Amino acid sequence: MSLKERAFQEFNKNLEENETIKESIVAYYEVESGISGLVGVPNGTPTPVRGILAYSDKSLMFYGEVFRNLPITLHIPYRKIDEIKEKKHIFKLFKSSPTIVVIHKDQDMFSTRGNEEEFVKLHSFFENVKHNLAC
Repeated sequence: MSLKERAFQEFNKNLEENETIKESIVAYYEVESGISGLVGVPNGTPTPVRGILAYSDKSLMFYGEVFRNLPITLHIPYRKIDEIKEKKHIFKLFKSSPTIVVIHKDQDMFSTRGNEEEFVKLHSFFENVKHNLAC
């Protein structure tokens, strides 16, 4: 089963009745804590997790895997999102890239790890999410 198939299987577990996924995209979730100790990276250093980012008419979702046996999932209902903004994120020495930050009870960052062409798609994806938030 592909990463996208596993992601949609996980997403469907969390969907409410009559909730449908509108769009999905490949992105990196910049994990700030939690798994960093598992992969030998000091806490506080973001660990990028490549996965599937999707939104429905009611929530934002992410599914990625650090190892095939260690899934990372997010399910953020729109009612819990305070703000979505763009900022610069340093991911290599002297190298930064634009990142989308979703602020709710926590702060989650999504990026394309410096791929500008893919960031245009990610930015458009989040414009659609913002439109759904307003509805």
